[in-house]
Amino acid sequence: MGDTWITDLTHFLDETGQIAPESGPDRRLAEHITAIVAMASLPEIVIPPEYKVKCRRRPGRKPCAGFIDADIDPETDEIVWWCDKCDDNGYIQNWKDSMWDLSNITEPH
Repeated sequence: MGDTWITDLTHFLDETGQIAPESGPDRRLAEHITAIVAMASLPEIVIPPEYKVKCRRRPGRKPCAGFIDADIDPETDEIVWWCDKCDDNGYIQNWKDSMWDLSNITEPH
């Protein structure tokens, strides 16, 4: 069974909107969360391969083979995400208007 991550994107950012942690596990988690934001906010129906996010969970100390799927909850604007293999899942709040919010992109990739 996967974990449930309730995250607020602003907790990972500095005052300029950049990822605050410079290295280590906090930086890797922030990069994972921002990658999910970019993927989930793309206005395209089919996600291009360069935006697909691999699961970071390691069940049994082995890398999960899954990929993250995500939707935006129309009532709360939270990004709701889950792994298609291990059931890791979560919610991301306060992602709109961040540099990873791609919802206003009008040109296809």
